[in-house]
Amino acid sequence: MTMENSSNVAQSSKWKLPIMIAGFVIVVALVFYFVFEGTKNDITIVNAGEKTESRTHAKTVSEALDEAGIKVSAHDEVAPGKNAEIKDGMEIKYLPARQITINDNGTEKNVWSTKSNVADLLKDENITTRPHDVLSVSLDDKLKDGLEIDINRAIQLSLQNGAKKDTVWTTKTQVGDLLSEKNIKLDKDDRVSPAKDSNLKEKMTVQVTYVDSKADKKKEQIKFNTVYKEDDSLNQGTEKVVREGKTGEKVIEYKVTFENGKEKKRDIIKENITSAKTDKVVVRGTKEKAVVSKIANAKPAKKVTTTNTSSHKSSSKAPSNGKTFTMESTAYSGGGVTATGINLSANPGMKVVAVDPSIIPLGSRVWVEGYGEAIAGDTGGAIKGNIVDVYFSNESSCYSWGRRTVTVKVLN
Repeated sequence: MTMENSSNVAQSSKWKLPIMIAGFVIVVALVFYFVFEGTKNDITIVNAGEKTESRTHAKTVSEALDEAGIKVSAHDEVAPGKNAEIKDGMEIKYLPARQITINDNGTEKNVWSTKSNVADLLKDENITTRPHDVLSVSLDDKLKDGLEIDINRAIQLSLQNGAKKDTVWTTKTQVGDLLSEKNIKLDKDDRVSPAKDSNLKEKMTVQVTYVDSKADKKKEQIKFNTVYKEDDSLNQGTEKVVREGKTGEKVIEYKVTFENGKEKKRDIIKENITSAKTDKVVVRGTKEKAVVSKIANAKPAKKVTTTNTSSHKSSSKAPSNGKTFTMESTAYSGGGVTATGINLSANPGMKVVAVDPSIIPLGSRVWVEGYGEAIAGDTGGAIKGNIVDVYFSNESSCYSWGRRTVTVKVLN
């Protein structure tokens, strides 16, 4: 063996041991690697719907998520639970929670949710909406962090729109806004109740009244009056028509106001007389007729004059002497015999009054303002106290007399 060969052999022996040691280390490392990798568990992480396959030595779900770089908050959803033991082939579902602001008709709250859309979130929060409510987002919109959901609640009320009544839903807050929403326009004379600036409330009634007006003309008759005149050539109690009455005619112009198409009122604008009326004229006899009083227990009979109020001064002018009373006066007719025996049917023109005998003695001669001198010759169930009932031979005179306050003087 040459020197050179001996040297090469020595060099080869020198490197053999380190190489063997290195090879051994590599083999051991590979064994450990395959053993280490062989003991890992295969898992699937579903992060908000996205799947990621991985192998892990993590003991719990929380550790596996940490390895995957997923930080789990208190509101997030993890299935199975964070403390669940990792098993080979396990699927871990992770849903991150999002912070959402819900403003429900002025009431605001912040919530965390792992739901996918608005509808699921509202259901989870026990918030129901009606078809007429207005949301700022759609029910199928996806949730995202920081989303704001505004719910404007509709209210139900009655709308009396002229003659038509409807039940309506609205999210408006004032009457005027409701009218605009329903495309209701008011003219200057139209009315709405409550007023336009009134706040809307559940179940209230909003009434719209449409007001129109127009001119109208109408012909009307003018009734004639009956005028009575006195005639001393005719006996008292006798009447005679000297001129028949005739109705007139006038045209009245009205302003007619309608509310919701129905006439509400008529205001007279002007009147034009197209044909004048003619009053009926009737004369009444005032010729005196002597009668004899038949009053029991009275003074000797005297001639009783039945003068008319306007034909003699004694009838219209108060006597200067005699006891004076202020009395309530009515009138009666019908004839018959009085309480003192005066036959009014036989003496229709005689002036007789009914009195309360405790005030004016029967048989007294009295003067009654507006009626004249008369005999206190009758009584009546309603004649009590300061009441005097004057007699007329016809009902029309009674109606003309009516009820009045008069001065009464007892002459004897």
